[in-house]
Parts: sequence; C-alpha cells; structure tokens
Amino acid sequence: MSFSVESFKKQFPLFAQSENGELVYLDNAATTQKPACVIDAIADFYRHSNANTHRSSHRLARRATDMVEQVRARAVVFLGAASPKEIVFTRGATEGLNLLAYSLCSQLQPGDQIVLTTAEHHANLVPWQMMAERYQLELRYVPDTRGVPHFDRVAEVLTPRTRIVSTTAGSNALGFRSDLKAVHAALADKNIHWIVDGAQLAAHEHVDVQAIGCDFFVCSAHKFYGPTGVGLLYGRERLLRAMPPWQGGGEMIADVDLYSNHFADLPHKFEAGTSSLAAIAGLGACLEFLGQQDRAGMARHEQQLLHYIHDRLGQIPELDLLSTADNNLGIVAFTHPRCAAIDLMQWLDARDIAVRVGHHCAQPLVRATGHSATLRASVAAYNTRDDVEKFVAAVADFFAHLDDDVEVQREAHTGTESADWQGDDLGALDIGALRAQRNWQDRYRTLMGWAKSVSRKDSIRRDENLVRGCESSAWLVHRCENGLHRFALDSDSRIVRGLGALLLLRLDGQESGAVVRADLESLFAELGLEQQLSESRANGFRALLERAFLLMQQQ
Repeated sequence: MSFSVESFKKQFPLFAQSENGELVYLDNAATTQKPACVIDAIADFYRHSNANTHRSSHRLARRATDMVEQVRARAVVFLGAASPKEIVFTRGATEGLNLLAYSLCSQLQPGDQIVLTTAEHHANLVPWQMMAERYQLELRYVPDTRGVPHFDRVAEVLTPRTRIVSTTAGSNALGFRSDLKAVHAALADKNIHWIVDGAQLAAHEHVDVQAIGCDFFVCSAHKFYGPTGVGLLYGRERLLRAMPPWQGGGEMIADVDLYSNHFADLPHKFEAGTSSLAAIAGLGACLEFLGQQDRAGMARHEQQLLHYIHDRLGQIPELDLLSTADNNLGIVAFTHPRCAAIDLMQWLDARDIAVRVGHHCAQPLVRATGHSATLRASVAAYNTRDDVEKFVAAVADFFAHLDDDVEVQREAHTGTESADWQGDDLGALDIGALRAQRNWQDRYRTLMGWAKSVSRKDSIRRDENLVRGCESSAWLVHRCENGLHRFALDSDSRIVRGLGALLLLRLDGQESGAVVRADLESLFAELGLEQQLSESRANGFRALLERAFLLMQQQ
C-alpha cells in the first residue's frame, strides 16, 4: 500500500465541483472535507434504514440498531479499546469533555484538584472551570513557557488532592504534539484519572488508547474526514461503570417508575435520547475508509508539506512564525507586525484560499505568545505542494502590496493626545461612491482604501478605550465640543479602520439626535456588509456602533 495525494483527493467531491476547482483549503484543524463514501453513507441511511435504534423491533429498527453497533465495533479498533462497552457516541469532543467533567466532578470533594495546561482548547478548560466553581475544586496548571507546557514537569503540580489530569494530545493553535509518554510516566501508579483530548490527534496518526495509557479519550469525527455532530468517548470500563450519567431520558435507562430508575448497561447509560444516527452511519464509512488508507504514508506526506510551508514562510521578512514543523500535528501559525491577521485572511479568501484567523478557542495559549489573534493554516492529506505554493505566494504578495508609506506614517506617529484629537482626514471619502460600487469586491477595496484616512493614535490605545466584541483590537474615544460629538478611532486592522471611517462619516461632528442608530444599521445592510463580511467582522462593526452611541449617551 502506498499513498498518492492525487488519488486520495479525488475521493472528495467538494474539490471536483467547478466552483471549487481552484480552492486551497487550509482550515483542516477546524474541520476536514468529507470523502464520497461518507456522504453516500449518510444519504443511504435516510433512504434505506431510517428508524430509531434499540427500541422498535421492526425490520428498519433492527437494521438501524445493527448499523450503530457495527460502527461501535469499528470504533473499538480505531481507538484500540478493549471492548464496545468502552465506546460512547457523543456529539463531538466538546460533549465528551463536558460529560466527563460533569460526571467525574460530581464525585469529588471540596478542595480536590484538577490539573490542566495553558494549551487547552476552551472545550477542555471551560467545563472544568464550571465544575470547579460548582464543587469548590482547585484548578492547577502544568508549568509552561509562552503557553507551551513542560509535560516533563507534570509531577511538580501533583499533590495528594489531585484527582483529575486533563491534557490535549496536540495544540489546535500551534500544532505541537503533547508528550503523552511523559504524562503517563508522571501518573503511573497514582489514583488519578487521566483524560486526553484527541481532537487534533486522530486525523494525523493511529490512536491506541491502551498504549497511551489514558483513562479517557475524546475525539470528533468531523476532524478526521467524518461527519459533523458525532464523536467518540473512550473510557475504561470499570471507570465508566462507577460514573453517574450526565443526562437522563430515553435509551439510557433499564427501568423507571414514578420515584426511581435503574440505568441501562454500558455504554448506553451515557447515550440519552436519540443519537445522530445518520452521522453515526457516516462515521462508520469514515472508519472503514481510513482503514483502507496508507496512514503512515498520509502522515509522511503531511509532514513534508509542514516542513516546506514553514521553510517558505520563514523567508518572508518580519513574519513571526509561532509554530515549528517538527513534532507538529499539521498546523502553521504566524503573525506580522505590520498588519492584523484578519486583513491577510480577507486577502487570501478573495484568492480562494481558506485559512483561519483568531484565538482558535485557545485564548490562554494565544495570549501567552503575546498576541490576541494569529493566522492558522492547517494541512490534511489531500493538500498538495501546489496548495502550499499558492498559499505562500499569496501571503508574500499581500506583504509586498502593503501601503508602506501609510504604514510608516502610522508607525512613526507618536503624537500627543491633543494631536490625536485634531481629527482624521475624512473629507475625501464619499458614501455615495461606495453605494455606487456594483459588487462587494469593489466595496471591500474601497473600504481598505478608506483605512488610510484613519491615522494611528497611540494615546488612545488604552484598555479603557478598547471596544469589546471586535476580533481585532479597536479603540474609540469621544468628547463633545460646542454641542458637537467628536470621535477618535484606531485599530490594528485595516478593514476595521475602513469600517470605522464609514462610521465616523455619519457620526463625527454631528449634534445629539442628528443621527439615529437604525439609520446606520440600515446603511450597513444596504451596502451588503451584513452578507459579505465574516460574522466576526460584522459583529466588530456593531460593537463600534454600540460603543459610539453609548459614549454619546454618557456625555
């Protein structure tokens, strides 16, 4: 068996569609595309086997029930579990982690401790934080350097009160693999439950939970070529038996009267209600599909791409690579001091290159690197060297086209607060001309051009002026002069500065009551910004708008 990226990619219908013929899809850490066999299995279930499971005894119900248990048996092999009783179907890794947090913590005592790392996805932070508050538990963190945990120092934070250690198998923000062997060694012969968040791991290498030595393991099908809405929770049978269920309802009980109940046997005790049966059918096809692939060849191909992309990006001046190619699960992450990541993402999107920008639901880790957002490109086995070439070329082209004169002017500006309040030069901007633009691409270019009219204002870049709700950093201040409302605005993002210029055109220098918020919202909709901007960008404009009107009301 040998791996061919061309043959592998042909199995994914999305790439064969004419509108996606030039698509470079590098957002695989968020979700992967689906092979035809997965899509067909979902449709086939609805066409031929749609019925509820484990309840009715008619032919369709028996067929659906058999399908679910066959997929569970495949999952045993996929994860290296010991028995089907150790496999619970969930909606994904997030639900699996919530299940574990709720069920395990309900058995703890106040003052018991949970050990986590700074690198965790929010799904492996927030549930534990919620349970710690509910049950008066203590959260402790593995030592780290700029957010990257020192897994060889796990033992330093363990105490006689440590009951749970929950760690990621690999960072979804920076891509590094966790040293699971070091964690296992630290926990050997200790009565501590060890949970592994394998959301990023399962797509890139063979998983063997017994070899890892963990007590629990969670993953999401949609990150390893399967459907959304279904995931796997592995747990040691003896531990699952001792845990209370986290949801009650149909399917998870053996007997119920008006005042008591008896839970069903494993694993059904943890599968309340009707699962996403079609998604489970798709998961079964996915597991069969992966079993037919050269997984080692897929991994080698991905590693070659990772090394190549890191090498090429490393040649771009000023670009700050936050990830490294070695020991990486498929992710490259970077920032650049002369632009906001969201501006580069929009540039790439216009060239049919899909990447991800933000904190990636890993805010503590991203903040520990010294940033609030990064650009993340993540590879899968269907990505090609040509994909990487197009991506790197587009990134380099973006930086080559940065308006150096404007950026130098902005960086050189260190004016006083009074200088900042001299106002921006918005006189040449024309909303009528923006309205006249026939398509979104022209309007977007116009707004990016308007960003040049909003100068840098270091004196207002303070926490108290930060606009909450903007994905990029934005600052807005206000004062009233001779009955007129005056504003000063700044942002690290060019598109936000362009949107800010649009806002200031309608607000700056106006009397109270001269502008109605609904009029600005109507303008936003009329220009098509609601449909064309990403949700985070649209929310950013609304956050600026809300902040502006709040400041005017407080005056």
